[in-house]
Amino acid sequence: MNEQYEQLLIFRKQLIRFNEALKLSMIDLQKSHDYVDRWWRDDMRKAYDRQWEPLKEVMDRYINHEGRSYVEFLSIKIHKLEQYLRGR
Repeated sequence: MNEQYEQLLIFRKQLIRFNEALKLSMIDLQKSHDYVDRWWRDDMRKAYDRQWEPLKEVMDRYINHEGRSYVEFLSIKIHKLEQYLRGR
């Protein structure tokens, strides 16, 4: 059980780092979209936006809600496992 506890701690730390990196990447990508938006107004852009918007919505939902929920879930499990291992 101690190894599972340690692995959960590592996984939570990696998940937090991943979530932060994903958020920063999406911010940078949005800046690029905003920059080219002034000039890119053709049919190809419309086709691109039809694919981009659903992906962006999923990514935003993950970054703003689901990612934090997963970290919180892991934190609760880690806390419960820690209590079990320490006999509380």
